[in-house]
Amino acid sequence: MHSLVKSFLVRNSACELSLQYFVTKLHAFMDCFLRQPYKTAGFVSVWYYVELLYMMNIAIFFYPPIIIAIAGIVIGIVVSIHILRLYIGTTSHYTIQLFLMDIHIAYSLGLTIATIMSGATWYTVIIVVLRDIIALIELLLVYTMTKTE
Repeated sequence: MHSLVKSFLVRNSACELSLQYFVTKLHAFMDCFLRQPYKTAGFVSVWYYVELLYMMNIAIFFYPPIIIAIAGIVIGIVVSIHILRLYIGTTSHYTIQLFLMDIHIAYSLGLTIATIMSGATWYTVIIVVLRDIIALIELLLVYTMTKTE
């Protein structure tokens, strides 16, 4: 009986430690998120590569493939430079990122409504859910990046 109680206490304290560790990490992340939201915005901006691929797949039906390939390469390079400049802390890129997030939030909301209204495949639903999660994070970033103004 004694070993059973000891085993329970060890498992319970390990659970408390893991919960305490999780809460500590969450507080550290939130502190970094609130102090330096542009760094988080740099990580969230990586999603724009997926959006670029998605848009290229749609545009292939309207434009020649060579034009889409060149546009995709150029836009990919521009997004890469923007993400690096945003992570470094260039203030002009904060404004650009706020503009991009504003457009992406509105686009995601419109696409979510369109997906709800029409019958969607599981692949489309997964993309829309991921896009909505990113849009929610972007909404929080817009608030934290503009709360002083």
